[in-house]
Amino acid sequence: MTGKTVLYCRVSTTDQSLARQRQRTSEYATDRLGIEPSFIELYSDKQTGTDTDRDGYRDLMEAVEAGEVERVIASEVSRISRSVRDFAATVERIVDENDVGLHILDMGIDLDPDERDPYTRAFLTVAATFAELEAEIKRDNTREGIAASRAQGKWHGRPPFGFDVGPEGYLTPNDDYETAVVILDELGKGASKRELARRTSVARSTIQHVANNRERYVGEPPKTSSV
Repeated sequence: MTGKTVLYCRVSTTDQSLARQRQRTSEYATDRLGIEPSFIELYSDKQTGTDTDRDGYRDLMEAVEAGEVERVIASEVSRISRSVRDFAATVERIVDENDVGLHILDMGIDLDPDERDPYTRAFLTVAATFAELEAEIKRDNTREGIAASRAQGKWHGRPPFGFDVGPEGYLTPNDDYETAVVILDELGKGASKRELARRTSVARSTIQHVANNRERYVGEPPKTSSV
């Protein structure tokens, strides 16, 4: 089978950038798999991953079922879906029903339709379970982040990492907020800023800023009220 290589990227809100995911998946396709850029196509969504009712996802699946796709590349399980049920159904449609490869970069997994490895499938199911759990935790953390940002009053200037400025002028957590929480947790476990920068694609200067403003992310009263 010869078809295009598809990159699938997703963020949760319209004001977030797909750039990091696009760069990572594109470099994997060209550098690791040796795919010519002309044979690579991007499908994307700026929408929550709690269900699969998304334009980019639907277009992707239509291309898969039309026999136009050889492989699908996503940066992580949660970019496809944060629901175990939806993720399992997606794997079945892509790999089992249409003989299309599926690459999940953060897990280092390459599902080859010609090699039905039950251990890889089980590992992916566990990863999807954690993605769904993380979505629940993120909702709780977001509520805490909203409360913390409101305690700071209205924000002036560029918002800090992990936040957007809402229409009323208050900080509102975005997808990067959860990354900031993970960074703080890993720093507390002794991880280096260099290693975290490599793993998260977040600049070390930003990681330092997150560390210096820990209270902003863990829901405690902030040290300052503006940049």
